[in-house]
Amino acid sequence: MTALRAPGLAVDDLVVYASHGVGRVTSRVREMVMLEFDRGLSVTLPVARAVKCVRPVSTEAELAAIGRTLSGSEVVSDENWQRRLKATRSKVAGGEATGLAEVVRDASRRDERTNARTEPSRLSLTERQLYVTARKLLADEIAARRGIDASFADEWIGEQLARNRDQESLSETSSAAAKAALAVETTPTPSGNRARRRRH
Repeated sequence: MTALRAPGLAVDDLVVYASHGVGRVTSRVREMVMLEFDRGLSVTLPVARAVKCVRPVSTEAELAAIGRTLSGSEVVSDENWQRRLKATRSKVAGGEATGLAEVVRDASRRDERTNARTEPSRLSLTERQLYVTARKLLADEIAARRGIDASFADEWIGEQLARNRDQESLSETSSAAAKAALAVETTPTPSGNRARRRRH
């Protein structure tokens, strides 16, 4: 996790603390700092630890990179499902915005593929819970950065995910059109002799 410089731990600063998500610095006394999160949760940390495990809310430039991650293609892993699940858990627990975006993207792509084939979801219950958690944490961070409601931030996430579907659909349409054009070009036309014979 990116370390947050000590001056960024001023009272009222918005910060991100691992899987707790976005919180606000509510007090800093001597070598201790208190963070408060939604639902009344609060965490008190030594400043030295906070510097190592708390980070600033993503910048707009970082959110643009997150948008590109969300609109990208799923990264297919050769690892078995247990290792993949462990890697996913680690990304959610770490709370890095890019890792959360990867979890959301990959789970969404896998779900889209199974829905397209009208098969039951290939996401296990644990994977789906991790996806939901990652998407909420990401939406909360985007909302905090842009000063909007988390529901609007979640809509933005959905729009980024849909960009990939639009690109794939366009690519498939172009590919089908190219195949159709190639088929027309390679269809044999009757020779003049055959055409003349048919008229007789």
